[in-house]
Amino acid sequence: MRVLTCLKRYLGRGLESVGFGMKSKISSYMFLTISSAIAQGFLLLISPVITRLYGPQEVGAFAVILGFGALVGSVGTGRLEHAIPIAHGPIEAIRIAFLGGVLVTATSLIVLVGINVMPMSMLPGSGSWKDLPFLAVPVIAISFAFSQLINALLLRQRAIRSVGKNKILQGIVSGCGQLAFGLAHHSAAGMIWAQAIGYMVGAMSGLRRLSLRGGMVLWRRGPQLKATFLDYKRFPLTLAPAALFNLAAQQVPVLALSYMYGLYEAGLFALIMRACGGPLGMLGQAVAQVYASEFRTFRDKPEGALAREYLMMLFRLSIVGVFAVGFLVIVMNAWGTTIFGARWDNIGIVSTLLSLMLFSDFVTTPVSMTLSYLGRTHVQLIWDAARLITLLIATALTYWLSLRFGQFMVVLAAVWSFSLLIHAVLTWQACRTSGPKSQSGDVAYSADGLKDLR
Repeated sequence: MRVLTCLKRYLGRGLESVGFGMKSKISSYMFLTISSAIAQGFLLLISPVITRLYGPQEVGAFAVILGFGALVGSVGTGRLEHAIPIAHGPIEAIRIAFLGGVLVTATSLIVLVGINVMPMSMLPGSGSWKDLPFLAVPVIAISFAFSQLINALLLRQRAIRSVGKNKILQGIVSGCGQLAFGLAHHSAAGMIWAQAIGYMVGAMSGLRRLSLRGGMVLWRRGPQLKATFLDYKRFPLTLAPAALFNLAAQQVPVLALSYMYGLYEAGLFALIMRACGGPLGMLGQAVAQVYASEFRTFRDKPEGALAREYLMMLFRLSIVGVFAVGFLVIVMNAWGTTIFGARWDNIGIVSTLLSLMLFSDFVTTPVSMTLSYLGRTHVQLIWDAARLITLLIATALTYWLSLRFGQFMVVLAAVWSFSLLIHAVLTWQACRTSGPKSQSGDVAYSADGLKDLR
């Protein structure tokens, strides 16, 4: 009963404790959470059909291309989408978004030239990599980046409902596109292009609200690219490398699987992250929003109170995580093949091997922004780089020792979970030394920027 009470407190209070004072009874953050849940729920709902239209190899190819595209798109903007909320005015915010669009377009063009210039024979790994539609990477990157920039502008204008509608529209268009391409037998390319179309439709929906004002600003006063870059150069020069470490670490598993074993294994991993990671992520996001809204209260208490609250959050999430992850793993083992089709008969075994990774992700994700809230971004950057290096070393050892697929899953789950344990220890130590006496000034943080830095 105490577990249920804690869960009710940290999930239910999100309906009341967060928001921008909107007249609607549904708070801003909860509206975004519900919108994301609808979009993700729709994709999960059609997953049994998708997995019958596309095999593990097609899903694996989709995951590889989407991973490369998201990496290029996120780093290519110079992380300027995070500068939009702190711009001095709406005109400057529009210039920042325009500069981010220019940077990601240039980066995508460079990637496109590199793909065309590099002979396919130079690609490492199995022949399956050489058949992937890498030309779709720049399209995914640009469409993903523009949707991020436009949503950041909308959030600055407090257009919460527009962002929520964009998320829902993006999910529905992507899902319906994948169904249509699958019925037309377009294999992995259909999934990839459907995802790109979903990003673009979501971006265009938000652009309609911004196009008139933004066009007038850029036409009359000019974009002032150089001045804007100099004013916000710390984002592309500091945050972009950190994002590169972070996103590269997140993409290492699926890229390593496709490189060492093949697209079938990469597809199994990608589906588990979608079928199990999706529901766990939505539950964790609700907890994270309440934690963000209450963080200032915890930080202003006497020294040591924040550390105790952090440990209590980890304890509560651990209890919930045991039941949530256990339930999903049981479902995957008992009915995974029935739900997703005969071609996914190994999904139960793989979900069991990855259960520790799913559990550690769920426990640490909602409180992973604590270091940033405390101003310890340098610690976060070092940890991001160390995690990436550790994953690469583990992958290299797996390749050299010729470990089987199942063995690599165990190694990956262990290394991933251990790295998150180190992150939790570092965060706890930072919380111990943070308090009213140790604060030299107010720490700027925003719940709008809630993103998993891991």
